[in-house]
Amino acid sequence: MAFLRIRFWQKVLGALLCVGIVPVALVSMVSIQTTRQDLTSLGVTNILQRSTSTAGAIDAYLQSRLGDIVLVGKLPDIVRFGQNLKDPAAKAAARVALSAAAARSPEYESVAVVDPDGNIAAASILTDEGTSVKFREYFTTAFKGTPYISDPSYSVITNKPALFFSSPVKDGDKVLAVVRTRVNMAAIWDVVEGDLGSVGEGAHGFLVDDYGIRLAVSETRGHRDLAESLIYKPIAPIDAETVKKLVADKRFGQKTPEQLVIDPLPTLKSALDVLPRGITTSSQFSYGATSSEQRGVVTRLTAKPWAYILAVPIATYTKAADDATLNAMSMVIVGLLLSIVIGVLLTRSLVRPLRRLVGEATMVSTGDVDLRYASFDTRSGDDITREVASAFDRMLNALRFYALSDDATSGED
Repeated sequence: MAFLRIRFWQKVLGALLCVGIVPVALVSMVSIQTTRQDLTSLGVTNILQRSTSTAGAIDAYLQSRLGDIVLVGKLPDIVRFGQNLKDPAAKAAARVALSAAAARSPEYESVAVVDPDGNIAAASILTDEGTSVKFREYFTTAFKGTPYISDPSYSVITNKPALFFSSPVKDGDKVLAVVRTRVNMAAIWDVVEGDLGSVGEGAHGFLVDDYGIRLAVSETRGHRDLAESLIYKPIAPIDAETVKKLVADKRFGQKTPEQLVIDPLPTLKSALDVLPRGITTSSQFSYGATSSEQRGVVTRLTAKPWAYILAVPIATYTKAADDATLNAMSMVIVGLLLSIVIGVLLTRSLVRPLRRLVGEATMVSTGDVDLRYASFDTRSGDDITREVASAFDRMLNALRFYALSDDATSGED
């Protein structure tokens, strides 16, 4: 089977590949894969630390604002007004106390006292008074005696998203009224927006409530005017019972949950569902195609059953390994080309003189050259060629000797 015969230059090329290229390719592949895994682990660690830190900052903010309204509910002027909601003097004193409380922080929009019927009886902003908030969960929960932090919802007064912190006003064990603070989202948005690009190029964070609805996203940094088009996007469809609850609380103002644009993240939903509530815990997840894969960490808050998510394109961390892969591929290609060139040149430098010697030997054997004058060049070529030529020349001398001896013997006969 002559067609399967491996030629000399192919053997040389194969040897060069086995000795030079294949080991380099294997070592590069293993080392690059190990480096990629190490970089990914480092990236996830950075994401975890940042996610936990940001979640802790949001938790601390919520607890601080809740503590503020609990303190307001215990102020003597507020308790005195709660005991006699019809007293004009008590109402005036309560307004002063509420205005002082509202001045404590720039994100406080309004601080108010809500009577047992759910109507705002006194407020730091007079135009808020008389507004009915009896359908709000922050009122019904606080009136039962429990301080409350609301989910962001549209204010019936400003028609803008806000947080509401509420606390009962008590006389002993009796709940007299409710105090509530309306707080804009600026402070929380500032915290979340601070994570844009925080742990690498393309890093972004967002805050979701316990229904998986986005409350804040880092992409609003510098684009607060686009906030309403970026937030309130659920990561999964909302069940019917939750829809009824959100509609009753007017969570989205004039919008209904059916009008919300779902931006599905099933892997995040799965990671979020297994996180226990009430304690700070984290879980990793990933999403996206291979070329645009993102790694993220979701961290559960404690003040509210919300979760903070920080995600980064994995290529941000593995770029060095990806570059090394390209470099290794380039090196292998260059090595392959060099091996081919070297293999061809080397075999030609060896084979061409040998073929010349073979041709000369063939001419001698077929009688095309007079044996008495035939010779092989033992001076040119490399050492191997000269050795072969010398061997042929010695063989030719021996043949010439025997041939001449035979001629002499024949003449005597």
